[in-house]
Amino acid sequence: MDKFEAMQRFVLVAQFGSFTKAADALGLPKSSISSAIQGLESELGTRLFHRSTRSITLTQDGETYLPQCQVLLAELDALGSQFQRNPDDVRGVLRVDMPSRFATTVVIPHLSDFLEKYPNIRLKISSADYRVDMIKEGIDCVIRVGNLDDSSLIARPLTQYRSLNCVSPSYAEQFGIPQTIEELANHKLIEYSHSLGNLDAQFEYLEGDKVKQQSMPSSLAVNGTDAYLNACLSGLGIAQIPVIGAENFIEKGLLIPVLPQFEAEPMPVSLLYPSRRQPTKRLTVFMDWLQSITQAT
Repeated sequence: MDKFEAMQRFVLVAQFGSFTKAADALGLPKSSISSAIQGLESELGTRLFHRSTRSITLTQDGETYLPQCQVLLAELDALGSQFQRNPDDVRGVLRVDMPSRFATTVVIPHLSDFLEKYPNIRLKISSADYRVDMIKEGIDCVIRVGNLDDSSLIARPLTQYRSLNCVSPSYAEQFGIPQTIEELANHKLIEYSHSLGNLDAQFEYLEGDKVKQQSMPSSLAVNGTDAYLNACLSGLGIAQIPVIGAENFIEKGLLIPVLPQFEAEPMPVSLLYPSRRQPTKRLTVFMDWLQSITQAT
């Protein structure tokens, strides 16, 4: 068996945590997957997986070997696709992670155009609203909204989104609408935080070119974009929602903008991919397409 085929099978087993699921994904018998892994382990002189009747997990050597395999396979894939000119020739699976609201409001409505132009790309979108491990989960790129942490990833800026301070009609009827920053002390803020830490809730706003924060009471913190929007729609407090996600609800009368003179700092939208990889052609065309639709919205 070709060594690179064996490496591909090893990566799939690691991602699925199952010989059976890896075999099903490739349409092969389970025995061919097992023999490929055994061959790799024999050649490397080490075990790559802990095997039990209930689970399959990577050994320490397997954890070390996995990202090296993924980088090498990705580089070979990119080398093989770099001269593709015809959209019909651009093919393969592309795995992308993005916030759920970004997927539903920006990507999905325009996706038919992309898939029509590149019919042989199979796109897999995850919208988990948590920080994925790109290497372990085999993700080709991620879309992030907000300021980026320092990382080894290459960031490609896409656009910036304004945010609107919003409440629901039911909230406004019960608690009124704040007119000044000082009145926020009598209102509740819905917190959005990936970490759900113990810091005080902060209403962020721009005053001139300076970013300021105002502490506010809060009864709810969430770490998902859908939960954040729905909490606001349900009258649980003030939320700072990107314009592209709020406009439709405002037009329908389901959200009311408040304190328009105190908007939060615009949020950058970025696409990130591993720095050690030469992008495949399918990733390159997806990045170009995504940049075109985000700048147009």
